[in-house]
Amino acid sequence: MFGEKKTENIRGAECPVWQTPKYELSKQKAIEIIESKEYGIQEGDFWILMNTYAVGTKVAYTGLILSHNGCLKINDKLEDGFKAEYLTREWLNGSLIYEYNDGTLYEVGEVNEKNCKNDYPYAMAFKRCFDRVVLKKSKLAFSNIYSEVEADEFKEKITEEIIDPCDLAKEFETLYTEEEKKRIFDNYKVSDALEIDPEALSKYINFRKYGKKQTGKG
Repeated sequence: MFGEKKTENIRGAECPVWQTPKYELSKQKAIEIIESKEYGIQEGDFWILMNTYAVGTKVAYTGLILSHNGCLKINDKLEDGFKAEYLTREWLNGSLIYEYNDGTLYEVGEVNEKNCKNDYPYAMAFKRCFDRVVLKKSKLAFSNIYSEVEADEFKEKITEEIIDPCDLAKEFETLYTEEEKKRIFDNYKVSDALEIDPEALSKYINFRKYGKKQTGKG
């Protein structure tokens, strides 16, 4: 479903795919919404958010992206949907910001020269604000489902979140060969061929050795 594959072609190379727990959560929620027919959303309204890691040799599915058209469908069915009367706009420190505040939900849509490369900043800022409000009101935002009009930097943030002791444990067990794992444990450091945060790796090693997370305290 959603075009899942066992491998993804990255720059001409077939890379193994890891379905992260965050992706599994987003997939479960998306299927629930589709099957309920509550909003008229279809599978084609979604596609997979992917991140490459380990120097581009592996791929992680980290969530689902919902089209702007999908957000419009949802808003049309929401009892308490997006209302333009709660929207304001301003320029602040070089950023165009749309603010939405209906008394129970506050959200913004922001564009600047760093996160918007097209020639329609007003439309993009509005769409970001609109989609974020809709995803929050429909609760989809709480299941790692993102809007297609989000800025590119949200992918970078998700990539950083992948490196977690528990998630990393699953990654090692499912994606790395026994030879790779032995080399990592023997060296207690990341091989040049593996792009993983050393601190997270240290936590993972402690998790494996002692059966608990290393908090770094005490």
